[in-house]
Amino acid sequence: MNWGIVLRLIARNAWRLIPSEPLRLTTKTAPKPTAPDQLRLHLFGADFGSAEEAHRFCYIAPGPDLPVDLTRELTGAFIDTDEVEMIHGDILPRLCEFLSEAEADDILLRLSGDNTLILITENAFGGLPYDLDDTDRLTYLGPQIVAI
Repeated sequence: MNWGIVLRLIARNAWRLIPSEPLRLTTKTAPKPTAPDQLRLHLFGADFGSAEEAHRFCYIAPGPDLPVDLTRELTGAFIDTDEVEMIHGDILPRLCEFLSEAEADDILLRLSGDNTLILITENAFGGLPYDLDDTDRLTYLGPQIVAI
């Protein structure tokens, strides 16, 4: 058994052990609107072999009339990839542009060794309700409201 993988999964999902937190919504609902000077970001962690592989996953459709792999992976949401940002490798400097140092450190801890952060803005859903969760490839790190 690879204990590194086991510990990574435990660290990644420790927040789910908080009894007061719901594990998953059963229906799709649109979130409450943010203030005009704020934007809700949804953060996902993943591990890719290269920046090119991560870029393909987020932005390149595998064929004509097919959605990108990111959209196919997140089955509970329609995603406009123009509202998606992928950061592969050195994630901390980008996080510090819109989060406090403590918040950025928390995100890095929850990434648990993943080398890619995917940011999806609320605008990506086109006002439609959505349901986001972990997938085989992605770990949902949750929403983050930031000032714009």
